[in-house]
Amino acid sequence: MNKARYTAVFNRKKQLNKQGKALIQIECYLNGKNKYFSTQIYIEPNYWNSKTRTIKTDYPNAIKLNKKVSETLRDLENFELDKINNNKSFNLNMLNDFFTGVSVKSFTEFMELEIEKMNLTEATKKNHRSTLTRLKSFKKVIYFDDITYELLTDFEVFLRKITITYKDAPPKKLMQNTIWKYFKNIKTYVNLAINKDLMSVEQYPFRKFTVKQGNSGKIFLTPNEIETLENVELLNENKKYQIVKDLYMFSVYTGLRYSDVFSLQKKDIVSIAGKDWLIKTMEKTEENVRIPIYAIFNGKPSEILNKYSKFGSIFCFEHLTNQHCNRQLKEIAKLAKIENKKITFHTARHTTATYLLYKGVSITTVQKILGHKKLATTQIYGHIMDATVENELNAVNF
Repeated sequence: MNKARYTAVFNRKKQLNKQGKALIQIECYLNGKNKYFSTQIYIEPNYWNSKTRTIKTDYPNAIKLNKKVSETLRDLENFELDKINNNKSFNLNMLNDFFTGVSVKSFTEFMELEIEKMNLTEATKKNHRSTLTRLKSFKKVIYFDDITYELLTDFEVFLRKITITYKDAPPKKLMQNTIWKYFKNIKTYVNLAINKDLMSVEQYPFRKFTVKQGNSGKIFLTPNEIETLENVELLNENKKYQIVKDLYMFSVYTGLRYSDVFSLQKKDIVSIAGKDWLIKTMEKTEENVRIPIYAIFNGKPSEILNKYSKFGSIFCFEHLTNQHCNRQLKEIAKLAKIENKKITFHTARHTTATYLLYKGVSITTVQKILGHKKLATTQIYGHIMDATVENELNAVNF
């Protein structure tokens, strides 16, 4: 096993601050990779001894500052050796916590800190915070050693017993997919804790414990319902619903999520060979989508964009909250006499997938339009619409 090398370096960026001083850093090198950490010590270049890699003795507090640097180097050596002597893995990323001085005593505290540090969308962080809230309601403090098969089993029993209420709606049990998502999130932080050497890999509880994902029962509009919604007239006091209807239909035509519709900027609409394409990095997955909006749904997305082209902003549409859109969609669905389905903004995306598959678009093309990382995610739509099966069977020359 290769050992890391720790060295004091001065003015690595060859740049002085306004006081004519530069920073002393600790360079950590292992297997061709470097990481640099600040000592918070700044000195003038003429006080640095490049041969001994120390501060010259005529600098004020030189002895004290040199001692601080040498003790940091020694502590780093000991930190690494402690890992190696205990047969634990070591990598340079582990030094982040060493320098920040972060020390967590429990899994719940660790999870709380990491949720805020991780590069996640705010919606995903909210979902992870919800998981942590449920964990704390089960047991206020959960230590790393508590994370066992037995604890996960007890937590599952707890989740299946509780009921939730929302506003004036009657109490209801947690859905299977909600429970599955809680454990999916917990697994993420257990893996992270193992990678940060806060838990041993032998302690991993998810080898034995599993929770199955339920059938999501995705809601979507049929081709007839799409046409009905397109043609519903919003007159008089119902005119206020027009923008939500247009943006929902834009989502149907493009497959964009709520977050992507409202973060869509005018620069994301690109003309290629005189034809409009929507090219955007998706908010949730950071996957890049390229949608020929001149062609999909006979160019209807472009019509909606043109309708709102005078909106004075870098964004294509005025921002509306998801809750506001869903409230108005409920009223629009009533006007369109689509009352047997709970229409929310996200049903537009499900509608796009099922409609394109119904029309015979290949599943890999649908995957690209929706921006799914895995084909398996798109395949869940393959069996939803019975009419798709009928179309395929009718095309066969038996």
